[in-house]
Amino acid sequence: MRKKRSIRKKFLTGYLFIFSLSLMLALLVLTEMLNRNSENLIKKDMEQVQKYSREYTKQFVLLNNLSNNAFSIAGGTLVQELSENLQSNVMLYTSDGTFLFEAIREGHDFTIVNVKPSPFLKKSSNADLVQARDNKASLVITKVEKKNIVYFSYPLYINGEQYGIVRVSKNYDDLFKSNQNVLFGMTLFILFLFITIFLFSYVLSSKITKPLFQLTQSFHEVANGNYDSTLYIKTGDEIEELTSHFNEMKRKIKEQIITIQEEKETIEKLEKSRREFFNNVTHELKTPLTTISGYAQILSDEDFNDKLFLYKAANRIRTESDRLHEMVVEVIELSKRNMKEMNKVSMDLIVRQTCEDLEMKALKYGMSIQYDLIPLFVNGNENMLSEVMINLLDNSIKYGKNDSIISVSLTQKDYGCLLEVSNKCSECNEQIMQNAFEPFYRGNKTNKEEKGSTGLGLYISKQVVEDHQGTIDMRMDNDLVTISIKLPTWQQIGNK
Repeated sequence: MRKKRSIRKKFLTGYLFIFSLSLMLALLVLTEMLNRNSENLIKKDMEQVQKYSREYTKQFVLLNNLSNNAFSIAGGTLVQELSENLQSNVMLYTSDGTFLFEAIREGHDFTIVNVKPSPFLKKSSNADLVQARDNKASLVITKVEKKNIVYFSYPLYINGEQYGIVRVSKNYDDLFKSNQNVLFGMTLFILFLFITIFLFSYVLSSKITKPLFQLTQSFHEVANGNYDSTLYIKTGDEIEELTSHFNEMKRKIKEQIITIQEEKETIEKLEKSRREFFNNVTHELKTPLTTISGYAQILSDEDFNDKLFLYKAANRIRTESDRLHEMVVEVIELSKRNMKEMNKVSMDLIVRQTCEDLEMKALKYGMSIQYDLIPLFVNGNENMLSEVMINLLDNSIKYGKNDSIISVSLTQKDYGCLLEVSNKCSECNEQIMQNAFEPFYRGNKTNKEEKGSTGLGLYISKQVVEDHQGTIDMRMDNDLVTISIKLPTWQQIGNK
C-alpha cells in the first residue's frame, strides 16, 4: 500500500509554497515600486538641471556678448562653471552631435575640462545624445564601471537660435544602493514574519491532526465491527461537530444492522410464503390434470362407443388443457418478473394500444372502450405494463355487463400518474372485492364465450405494479367497479 502524506505535511508544504511565491511576488512589486520612485526622482532632478543650465547659459551668453557659436568660443569656461554649480559632469556638443568640451567633477575641490571625450564617457551609451540631435530632451539610466550613471541631453535654444547640445551625467549609485538596502530589510522582515507564522501553523496543525488521528482510530474500530465505543473530542470547532456526526453515524449503522437482521427474517418469511404459493400452484394444476385424466380413462375403455359423450369429453379436455397451459405460462412469467429490465416507457402509448387491440373483443358483446389519456412517462418494463393493462381490460370484458361502456383514464397527480379502468358489473360483491388480488382466486363465473380465469391475472398485475413502486386497488360504487393504479412518473424517481 502506498504511503500517504499526513495532513500536517501537506499543510506545511502548501504553506511553504504559498509563502515562497508570495515573497517573490512581494519583492518583484517592491522592486518595481522603488525603481519607479527612483526614476521619478531622477526625472524631477533632471528637469531642475535643464531649467537651471538653460537660464545660466543664457545669462552667460548675454553677459559675454556671444553669438550662436558660443559653445566653440567659450565652451570650456561654460562647462566648468556649470559643472561646479550643478555638482555634475557637463558636456557640450554641436547641433549635429560633435563633441566640444567635457567638465569632469573631481570631488568638491576642482574640475577637469577636456577637449576630447574621457574614457569614462566613451563607455557610456549615446542613446540620449541621438535623441537630442533630433531636438528631443532624453534621459538614460545606465551602468558604467558598476555605477548607476544618469545621462541627460537636450538641445539648447536662445531666442530661437540653437547653440548646441548640453549633456549632463550624474552618479545616482547612492540612491540605487539605498533601494537595495530597503529590499534587503524588507526581505529580512518577511522572513522573520514567515518563521513566526510557520511556528504558529505548526502548533495549530498539531492541534488539528491529533483529534483527526483519534477519529481515524475510531473508524478502524467501526470497520472491525465495534459500534459501542463513543469518541469525545472537545475543540469547539468543526472537528467537534465532525466527531458528533461520527458518533451519530455509528448509532445509525448499529440501528441499520438491526433493521437488516429484521429484514432478513422478513425475507425468510417471504420465502416461506413463496413455497406455500408454489404448493398452491401444484394443487391448482392437479384440478385440470385430474379432469383430463378422468376423461382419458373413460375414452380408453374398449367398450366405449358413446359419440355424444366423446364430443363432450373432447371439448372438456381441450378446455382444461387450454386453462392448464395458460396457468403454466402465467406462473412462468410470474417467476421471471424480477428479471425484467426497467426503461423509460410511454404509459399513455401502452394504454392506447391495449384499448385499440381489445376494442374488437369488446364489440362482440356490444361493449365499447372509451379512453381519455395525457402523455406520461414511467420507469418500467413495457411488456409487464402491457400485461397489466391487458389483464384489466380482459377482466372488464369478461365480467362486465353487455352493451356497457368501459372507461379508461390516465391523469397526472401530485403523487405521479393515475390509471383508472371502470365498468359496470352486477355480479361483484364484497367478498370478491376483498380477495380479488389473491392468487388463484376466481369470482363469479362468466356466461360469456371467453375462456375462464386462472385466478392469477389480478395477482400478477398487483405484483407488477408493486415492482414499479406503485399501488393498485379496487372499489365499487353501486354496480360500477373501478380499478385504480398509481405509479410514480419518470421524473419523480430522479430521472431527467
